[in-house]
Amino acid sequence: MILKKLHLNNFRNYSFLESEFNRKFNFIYGDNGNGKTNILEAISFTSSAKSFIGSGESDCLKQNENLFLIRAEFENSYSNNENCVIEYDNVLKKKNVSVNGEKISSVSSDFFGKFPLVYLTPHSLEISYGNPSERRKFFDILISQSSKLYLEDLKTLNKILKQKNFLLKEFTVFKKYGINEFNNLLDVYNRKICDTGAEIILKRLLFLDEFKNEFDKSYNFLISESGSARIDYYSEILSDVNETGNLNFKEIKIDFISDKIKDSLEKFKDQEISKAVSLIGPQRDDYIFRIIKTGGTFDLKNHGSQGEHKTFIVALKLAEYEYLKNNNLNTPVLLLDDILSELDENRVSQIISHLKDYGQIFLTTTEKNYLNGIKKFYEEKEIGVYFVKNGILTSES
Repeated sequence: MILKKLHLNNFRNYSFLESEFNRKFNFIYGDNGNGKTNILEAISFTSSAKSFIGSGESDCLKQNENLFLIRAEFENSYSNNENCVIEYDNVLKKKNVSVNGEKISSVSSDFFGKFPLVYLTPHSLEISYGNPSERRKFFDILISQSSKLYLEDLKTLNKILKQKNFLLKEFTVFKKYGINEFNNLLDVYNRKICDTGAEIILKRLLFLDEFKNEFDKSYNFLISESGSARIDYYSEILSDVNETGNLNFKEIKIDFISDKIKDSLEKFKDQEISKAVSLIGPQRDDYIFRIIKTGGTFDLKNHGSQGEHKTFIVALKLAEYEYLKNNNLNTPVLLLDDILSELDENRVSQIISHLKDYGQIFLTTTEKNYLNGIKKFYEEKEIGVYFVKNGILTSES
C-alpha cells in the first residue's frame, strides 16, 4: 500500500494541505508544536477512522471551524488507485467515511484495516507501561485487521457483556426479577460467553503462537547484548497456560476452553452478582511481556528499565508490521512519530539500517541531521524531505 496524496481542510492547525509523497521514505522535520504529528494523525484516520493518539474528532478540528476533511489517495498492491475521504461535522456530531465514492455504513466491518497502517509513537509505550486493557487493545486491533471473524466475535462478546451487566445491575441494585427468572436469563448469557469467549481466546492463542516468531526476529535484531524476550498469554480461566506455557496452543480444543469458562463462571457467580459486574471472560485477560537476561526471567512492566521498555515496543511494532504484511493483501504504511529522539545512538543506527526492508515510511523528527544516516541506505530519489512550520508543509525534494 502506497499513500500517494493527502489533502486536508481544517484539520488541527492545517487550514489547507495538499501534498504528494515519496513511495519509499518521507522525512518530515520541524520544531515541536508546528504540526508534524498532526499529519500522521490525519493519515491514521484512513485506517480506522480514528486518531492514533485517541483524540476525539472535535479535538481534531481547527479552532473556530465546524468541519474537517481528510482525503487520501492510495495505490494498492494491484497498482490500482483507491480514494478515502473522511469528513466530520461538529454541528451534527457526525462522521462520514467513503471509499472510492461509496459511503461506508459500518466502519468496523467494511473499512477497518482496508488501508493498513503501523504506527510507532512515544504514546506506544503505554502498551507496556499501561494496564491490561492497553495490551488487549493493541492485540485485538492487530488480530482484527487480518481476521474479520475475530472482529465479529469481539463485537458479539461486548454486546453480551453489556446485556449481562445490565441484568446483574437490575437484579442486585434495583431488585428486579425473581430468582428463577434471573437465573434463567443469566444462564443464557453465560452460555453465550462460553461459546464466544472460547472462540476469542483460541484465536488469541493461535495468533500468539504465530506472532512470536516475528517478534523474536525483531527483538534479537535490536539487542546487541545477550538476552531475549517473550510474550505470554495470561488468563484466570486457563491456569494450565498462565505460567508454565506447557500446553501446546495448536492442540487446544474449543470445547476445552469453553468448559474452563463455564467452570469459572460457576465459581465466581456469587461474586458477579454481589458486584453486579461480569468478572469472567477474555475481557479480563492480559498479555505478559517478559525479558530474559542474566539472573532470570523478569516481568517487563514491573522490572524493566526505560530502555528495555523502548526496545520491547520497537520490536513489537516491527513484528506487527511483518505480521500484517504476511496476512493482509496490502503492505502496511509505517508511521514513525519522533521515535529517534527516544532512543540511544546505537538503536537509532540499527533501526535506520533496518528500515530499507520495509515499504513506505513516514518519519517525523525535530532533528534534520538524522537525514544523513538515512541517506546511507536510500537513494536520493527514494527520499522525500518535508519541512513543517506553523501548519504549512513545504517539500524540499
